[in-house]
Amino acid sequence: MSTGLLDKLKIIPFLDAESVQGGLPSGPPFFAQFNPETLSIKNEIKLNTEQTAQGANGAEAKQVKVEPQEFNFDFLLDGTGASGVSLDVFASIELFKLTTGFTGETHRNRFLVLQWGLFVTTCVLKSYTINYKLFRADGTPLRAVISATFLEHKSLELQDLISNLMSPDVTHVHNVTESEHLGKLSFDIYKRSQYYLQVAAVNGLDTVRKIDAGTQLKFPPLREGNV
Repeated sequence: MSTGLLDKLKIIPFLDAESVQGGLPSGPPFFAQFNPETLSIKNEIKLNTEQTAQGANGAEAKQVKVEPQEFNFDFLLDGTGASGVSLDVFASIELFKLTTGFTGETHRNRFLVLQWGLFVTTCVLKSYTINYKLFRADGTPLRAVISATFLEHKSLELQDLISNLMSPDVTHVHNVTESEHLGKLSFDIYKRSQYYLQVAAVNGLDTVRKIDAGTQLKFPPLREGNV
């Protein structure tokens, strides 16, 4: 999941999908002090089980739609200095709220990009709980855990963009710059970082960890069924 450096999970706030495409954050990013030990992803499929005929004993369960995914993380905040870094736990919690919370410009929670190695998703904050673990004598928190749930979110404009990018007659060519990695490039083109293996195969790459600057990569049309 890494390109050789320690990737820290980060949350980048945007006002809307257009801002994401333009690379214009709407506030300060939040970096995890420690990477989560676990990532929980909830997938829910809505089924229609209503009876279709009078007097029927049951109904065939048919898929109606797939609900947006939910992502659950626990963020440990440690202000004891035991890790070598002295962190202000209260200030870090306020930064988390500022990064993920409500904005008066759009009158809703911020549109977020979560990125951790090859894991990249667009979402909004659904809920969070703060568990305080340790305090100074004056009651100042020294250690806390933020348990956060994020709901996958794609605007209609972003969904249309994804459809256009996967059109059979569209092939993208990109010249790699310094420090770019294949997972991020795959997300930029397809909004699916997991396509990086298919892109590597198409371009005959021997490695996906480090790509020399100046390398020209082709990003062909890919669909869900080809992955």
